Amino acid sequence: MQLNEKIKKYILSKSVPKSQRRIGIEVECFIYNKNLNRIPVNKSEEYSAIDLLHELNNINNDVNGTYSIEPGGQIEWSSPPCANMFELDDSLNSYKSLIDSILGKRHLKSLYMGVEPFTDPDSIELIDQNKYQLMNVNMEKRGSLGKWMMRNTSSIQVNYDIIDEKDLEEVMFIADCIHPISAYLFAHSPFYLGKSVGRKNLRNHIWEHTDNTRCRSLLDHGIYNTENLLNLYIRRMMKAPGIFRLDHNLDIKESRLTLWDELEEKWSNNTLTSNDIQAALHQIFTNVRLKNLIEIRDVDCLPFQYVIAPVAFLTGIIENRSFRRKLLSEFSSWTKQERTTWNELALQLDIDKGSLKNKKYIDWVKWIAELAIDGLEQRNLGEEKYFVEYYKNIIDNGPLSIQMQNSYALSKQTLGNFIFD
Repeated sequence: MQLNEKIKKYILSKSVPKSQRRIGIEVECFIYNKNLNRIPVNKSEEYSAIDLLHELNNINNDVNGTYSIEPGGQIEWSSPPCANMFELDDSLNSYKSLIDSILGKRHLKSLYMGVEPFTDPDSIELIDQNKYQLMNVNMEKRGSLGKWMMRNTSSIQVNYDIIDEKDLEEVMFIADCIHPISAYLFAHSPFYLGKSVGRKNLRNHIWEHTDNTRCRSLLDHGIYNTENLLNLYIRRMMKAPGIFRLDHNLDIKESRLTLWDELEEKWSNNTLTSNDIQAALHQIFTNVRLKNLIEIRDVDCLPFQYVIAPVAFLTGIIENRSFRRKLLSEFSSWTKQERTTWNELALQLDIDKGSLKNKKYIDWVKWIAELAIDGLEQRNLGEEKYFVEYYKNIIDNGPLSIQMQNSYALSKQTLGNFIFD
């Protein structure tokens, strides 16, 4: 077995029959004290994000998913695998009840938003963990907005079990192609350093300027159709410079090689483990990426009541084989330049200005969103309720980023009062 096959075997190691595919989400949020300052990340005299994480884990005890912490102190909840939106909704509400009960007694507030609205990243301490300290050094070398990404962004990530290699390649390709749709529908990053951002799709803009060796669209890494997608993903993405590696004690150490070279060195020494492969795959941050599941990562964190909307949207498309074939047929016919132009539309929320292949951006949004609704209806579970009203609101009033800026302009409130009142 060659190294490429070893990595591939790991990615496909938890494949399941179609009837057993499960869905999961990861939801991040910012935490503020009563003065509307982010709480400290590391342990200090003040209650910190580390303290909150320990409290959450002690109470939850892995009963309803797991909790972790992001480099700027954002709290992340990872749901258990769920069969449908209703199971996911139950888990999500249990998570919210738990975190709210802790925050309430400590007079803290959570914020579900794509980008920190008040503070620059230099004012946010970095978590005292070697992995993130090394990542911070890497991001400062390779992009202009890595600090913003690490300390000042929050997202919703949608995870799907893999059925087989063909399923993986189709889902990855479609999710990558519809990025401008997801980026428009689920834009929720309205403020920056205390001011409105206008029509810039801010969190998406930040990720585009973080690290071109491991971020952005699959298209940007030469992966532009389903043919041989998994092998290309492994070959292209493993060329990225390593951020960290695991030593023989599983401790994190600095890497000076590419991800591929780190793995190949251990492979040649017969010391490569699944932990090493997992660590390498976790250093890739494309809009859709692979671990031993498919992770779709291009959705801003939304107000809590809308968290399941992007999950419903994606599931309506991904789980309907007929609609999947329509999208594969459509996007497979596009040139690389058309796809590049298409992705550029995602950086601004100017829905009436962009067009491609004789169709306006808004018409592409409507076509794909309405396919998703049809797909949800055909699942015959009633899950369309999680997306339909949300979608109608966006079509009628624009993305949440624009709606919030408009409301703030009319409010005559301070930004802090507007957001938290």
